Amino acid sequence: MALVELGSTTHARPAPLMPGVPDPVFYAGAAGLLVLTFALLALRGRRRAARREHAWRYDLFRIPGLGALVRHRGLQGSLQLAMALLLILVVVAGLAGNPAPERNIATILTWTIWWTWLVAVVLVLGKVWCTVCPWIAIADRLPRSFRLGLRWPTALRNLWPAIGLFVGLTWLELGYGVTGKPWLTAVLGLSMLALAVSTALVFERKAFCRYACLVGRVSGLYSMFAATELRAADGDVCRRCATKDCYRGNDAGAPCPTHQFLGAMKVNTYCTLCAECVRSCPHQNVAWNLRAPGSDLSGGRRLATDEAYLSVILLSMSAFHGLTMTPWWDRIVAAIRRSTGVGELVAFTVGMATMLALPLALYWSVCLLVRLAAGERERSTFQLFLRFAGSLLPIALFYHLAHNLQHVFYEGAKLVRVASDPLGYGWDLFGTASLSPGLLLPARVGWTLQVALILIGHAYGILIAHRTARVLWPDGHAGLRAELPLLAAMVSFSVLSLWLVAQPMLMRSAL
Repeated sequence: MALVELGSTTHARPAPLMPGVPDPVFYAGAAGLLVLTFALLALRGRRRAARREHAWRYDLFRIPGLGALVRHRGLQGSLQLAMALLLILVVVAGLAGNPAPERNIATILTWTIWWTWLVAVVLVLGKVWCTVCPWIAIADRLPRSFRLGLRWPTALRNLWPAIGLFVGLTWLELGYGVTGKPWLTAVLGLSMLALAVSTALVFERKAFCRYACLVGRVSGLYSMFAATELRAADGDVCRRCATKDCYRGNDAGAPCPTHQFLGAMKVNTYCTLCAECVRSCPHQNVAWNLRAPGSDLSGGRRLATDEAYLSVILLSMSAFHGLTMTPWWDRIVAAIRRSTGVGELVAFTVGMATMLALPLALYWSVCLLVRLAAGERERSTFQLFLRFAGSLLPIALFYHLAHNLQHVFYEGAKLVRVASDPLGYGWDLFGTASLSPGLLLPARVGWTLQVALILIGHAYGILIAHRTARVLWPDGHAGLRAELPLLAAMVSFSVLSLWLVAQPMLMRSAL
């Protein structure tokens, strides 16, 4: 497959473009999207969803030896050590290695492999990155005598610190081209470490993980869709428990780092899968359940205000990320510069702010239409904003996966090459330095998978919206009227996702 060159406004030199899905595949995907929407609308109400507490679950700890393996600190410690060594490699390579991103393991390992793996694994294992996170693993090794143990400020006990860091990182990544700069990638890794260490020194437990870590908070919201969950095996046992060791800790396990009581935990969002509750529970009442994906969202759960805003921001920033890697973004930035006379970075910032605000405004307008269509008088537009925000998460998550998949197919094989020469010094440690990277899978397979992922996310979004409407308006007619504006918006978002993967896409590093 031929690659072309693009002179990006956010990159110092021309970079090759990966071809998007062909027009026939795009139109087939768009047609499938409409058919899927009408089919799910026609089936609406035919089959009542199972009650959440009776939904299918299988406790993976029933597998002999798995519970003991998870309780053993050696497993988690070994995985954290491996991740810490990779972090050191990224920092050393980024600061001392070849500045060309295609010849430096820091950029390829971080942005092509880790960031894609992180989002994909959330689908199955939830926030397993938190289990092996090297930043907090290093912070945990600080002597206890150095720590102040202060409580996190009340005004910041929400997701807004993490949301600010997430938007800021997106601006830094795309505005300054972090993915194409090994040294800046290393600085970013060190900055995350500094945040984890400084908060561990000042605040109690793991305040950074609970409130400020942008990686944990993004994956935490996505993890409500995960196919696994850590929960109490028997709620009655937790209610009768007087010591609440899962929350307070004991000699066997530390207190929950994010202040979760297992008996009351209903969603995956704030669980870091640290397994301390598995170790500390004196009744062995912890289950690691395999479940249907999206279970945390299937009951029409109302998101908190910060969670709802993050859901919409994830949708807008995922689309923005894809747009900036297409030729269209150069034209948009150029148009802003011509019309305003501002510099390139200011024009980029204006464009990003617009892309951030537009989906929020659109979704707010849709919620207003939902309220009017349902004849709702008791609930405000803002309450509906909170109620239906969860239905946007699958659309954002699966587009995120589809976008990253393209980078993996076209650029993933570069890891084999740079593994032999991680610093770009001309080494050939494993005999693969001269390897010519190719596609990991045939292009048609990649295109099909991208379209399929977007359709899956769209279908789950519709199902979650339907179940939410059924909770709010049990009579059905008002719920059906209310869903129509939301379905129209979902179709628009999903068609945009298909259009984005159909555009030529900028590589994160040259061949």
